[in-house]
Amino acid sequence: MMAIAVIVIIILFILALAVYMGMLDRLHILPRPRPGQIRVACVGDSITYGFFVCGQLWNSYPSVLQKMLGEDYCVGNFGFSNRTASTDGDNPYTAEKLYKKSLDFQPDIVLIMLGSNDSKPNNWKAESYARSLARLAESYRALGSRPRVLLMTPPSVFHFWKKVLWTIQGDVLENEVVPICRRVAEELGLECVDVHGAFFGKKELFVDGCHPNVPGARLLAETVYKAIKCRD
Repeated sequence: MMAIAVIVIIILFILALAVYMGMLDRLHILPRPRPGQIRVACVGDSITYGFFVCGQLWNSYPSVLQKMLGEDYCVGNFGFSNRTASTDGDNPYTAEKLYKKSLDFQPDIVLIMLGSNDSKPNNWKAESYARSLARLAESYRALGSRPRVLLMTPPSVFHFWKKVLWTIQGDVLENEVVPICRRVAEELGLECVDVHGAFFGKKELFVDGCHPNVPGARLLAETVYKAIKCRD
């Protein structure tokens, strides 16, 4: 009986860890919009999901953004850890059920932040990233809800114990991913939110040099909030 209990505990721990890391799309907790609410879809990877953010359900940037925007808005966290914009990447966002759920959400505003995982050596293809990011943005613009689509440059990355973790290439992120994201936004006539600039030089806002902590998630939400409300 003791052995069975230990196995059950291990399984529950692994499941809880997988949920915490945002690795199980079926267990993403998604909101149910009320009639008349402005629907906001936060699309991205683990940074959007809130991996490493203490109290992820309450302190991830989409959750904080919900509090800032208030009851007139319904913010959905569609972030999925380790996903890429590039369809040639190891885990393309568009291959996931969560992507379809974000489309079915029929958002009025879409916030897209993908590129950190695209920068990894096994994923990085500049042309594929640019093409896939544009197609992703256009797939939302084609929705019946005719949403306002904003592209977000991924935040800076910093060394943690003398290296950048998760095989993310800081130089590629800085010199290729961010400029391409800005260029795609300009070519498509979309707004570009400068998250990268907002975090520049602020290593203290990261847990591991790549994932924002609670204050970092708040800064991210504040940056997005200003971009959304600039039209008001």
